[in-house]
Amino acid sequence: MENTQGINLSQTMAPLYWGFVVSLLLGGITIVQAYIYFPAQQDRLLARFTAAVMLQVPVLDLLSSTLIAQSVYYYLIPHFGSLQPLSSVTPELSAECLVSTMITFISQAFFGYQLYNVKRLDRTRLLVLGSIAGCAIMAFAGGIACVASMYIFRHGVLSNRNRTFSIFSGIAKGFGAATDIIATVAMSMYLTSSRTGIERTTTLLNKLMRYVIQRGALVTLIQTVLLVTFYAAPDRIYWIPFHINVTKLYVNTFFAMLNGRRSLQGTQTTVTQQNLAFQDEEDAVRGIEENDQIKRSLYMPTAAKTVETADL
Repeated sequence: MENTQGINLSQTMAPLYWGFVVSLLLGGITIVQAYIYFPAQQDRLLARFTAAVMLQVPVLDLLSSTLIAQSVYYYLIPHFGSLQPLSSVTPELSAECLVSTMITFISQAFFGYQLYNVKRLDRTRLLVLGSIAGCAIMAFAGGIACVASMYIFRHGVLSNRNRTFSIFSGIAKGFGAATDIIATVAMSMYLTSSRTGIERTTTLLNKLMRYVIQRGALVTLIQTVLLVTFYAAPDRIYWIPFHINVTKLYVNTFFAMLNGRRSLQGTQTTVTQQNLAFQDEEDAVRGIEENDQIKRSLYMPTAAKTVETADL
């Protein structure tokens, strides 16, 4: 009697397949967010130019999805039922790792630049920015070395993991997570120190902090889970879905903060009205200056270029 039982590849191929499916969903969300932003927002030329540069990241994201699709096809269609192809990594998957490294570095460098514009430069802030830059550069260098090791030791990536590949991957992912943690904590502290005691202004700053913390917590969580699964299960590819989706989260959170500024601008308008109605002449002038500063920040590319209200 012919055996009709299928071959169960769920333990081997499910992480790659479902990671690819989720990446397509996140890629679609990125396209929609970018489509909403560019026609609707009336940002200054510099801000829109910066966002246009960042729009190249979704293009790289689309390239990443294409390379992953080719790899999924290679492992599941021509070699269906065979685990032998998993003994080596495809050139497309190695190239995707390079694209992922570029996206991560661009996104982290951009967030670091936003931190640079929050307050005047002092010794503490210079140390924080130096730490972020150092970690981001180490993550980028580790990612490039990881890509090189994938091409050199192509039989030691998905199975029988090569030690060199493992070390460089750990450097890239570890320093990537450290960069996000430092940047998120630093931005939250800077926004907290900018509070003035005015209720409406504090409400606005709280909203800005939520955007920053949610963005940082999400990408840091995925980076950390990626690092843990990479070393906790060296004989499995459970880390693959996190690897191919973490860069999409960078882009999605970027455009989410851009499109979320409408509610912040509405709060800023309320602040102006409250200050003019209930403060004396001197405080009203101070409130107008304060809100002008906030208004300028809301026209910048992200919520990170916020306020200098502590110094007013």
